[in-house]
Amino acid sequence: MMTSKWRSRSFIAHTIRTLAMFGVTALALSSSGPQVFAAVRDVYVSPEGAGAHDGRGPTDAMTLQQGLQLAERGSNAIRLILAAGIYDVSALGSVHLKTQADAPLTIEGAGPATVLVGGYGPGASRDVSLFLLSRGNVAFRNFVVRNVARFIAVPNGGTPEGVVVSHVSIRDVYDGIVIDRGKRHVVRDWRIEDLDLSGYVRVGIRLAGQNTQRIAISRAVIDGGGARAANDCYKAGIQLYEAVSDVTIEDVNVSNNVGCAEASYQQGDGIEADDKQGAPQRITLRRVVSTGNRDGAFDLKAKDMALEDLVADSAGVSRSGFRFWSYPYTCVRCRVAGEKSDFQLNNARLLLRDPPQADAPSYIRCNDRSELPPSVYRVEIAGSSSGELVCR
Repeated sequence: MMTSKWRSRSFIAHTIRTLAMFGVTALALSSSGPQVFAAVRDVYVSPEGAGAHDGRGPTDAMTLQQGLQLAERGSNAIRLILAAGIYDVSALGSVHLKTQADAPLTIEGAGPATVLVGGYGPGASRDVSLFLLSRGNVAFRNFVVRNVARFIAVPNGGTPEGVVVSHVSIRDVYDGIVIDRGKRHVVRDWRIEDLDLSGYVRVGIRLAGQNTQRIAISRAVIDGGGARAANDCYKAGIQLYEAVSDVTIEDVNVSNNVGCAEASYQQGDGIEADDKQGAPQRITLRRVVSTGNRDGAFDLKAKDMALEDLVADSAGVSRSGFRFWSYPYTCVRCRVAGEKSDFQLNNARLLLRDPPQADAPSYIRCNDRSELPPSVYRVEIAGSSSGELVCR
């Protein structure tokens, strides 16, 4: 006998085949069942628009503002195809994408020749985000963004699930991509890939919230630009806060995050995971190189981390390499380079497995607070263990 589960799958498959005969190609699944959208409509966009401005072809292109307005009104899948050129987005303010139907929306440029330029600069408002995402099923592909306060942010109450940021370059912003603290939102299943992010003032990427889950960052270069007068005092490349979970960061280079010079203790982390408002958990860092970040390459206060093939290079700038706080960690094939780069334990437990450097144990430092249990560590090479040692 066919179960209801298999009857449902059979019905969905039959529905997809039938709809395809009529040109319906976009299908999304939700908890309430499949959502079917009409075939993706390609809408052509150029900096000034052209011809009839109806978006039906390159010679009748809409402006970007017209295209975004169309996408917000529509209930079917739309792909905005942005021609090469300079798009002045300074008058757009924050574009709030909030259509409840969540029909797939793609904003796709022609690569580095498609440039969105805002009016952000020193002294300008930091409260404007080019895109405020309350909805999901959005993809941003193949363009450059410059001089905006923030590229993407999620407002209070937003539910943007299934978001893709791919082959986007972000330059000279206050923040890059921010899913911030202190908000009620549901943010799941994001892919941020092939990202080139540089010249930010505060943070490249911040992920926060207990309902921020299943975020993947891969093949990214995140460069804070080193010491600059405009830098925020608490600058970082990637920040993980407020019980965010199930985050994978791999094949990433993060560098040159240096906090403001006037602070008594100059900050600047490559990757920071902080537990003040709930420990991040199930975080994977794989093949990440952190270089020249003032305070530390990896500053970690998180549970259930998977750490593999990481490099902490001080480049003559960093105070420390790895900082492990309060929880157990296993670091596989992790390496330090440069003066002052180390494995610093702060009332934590560390298993250092197969370090590439034969003298890796000599780089283990203790920075325990006296009121808490002491740190312990173990070094394991090719299956042979040092046994557990108390960090002194």
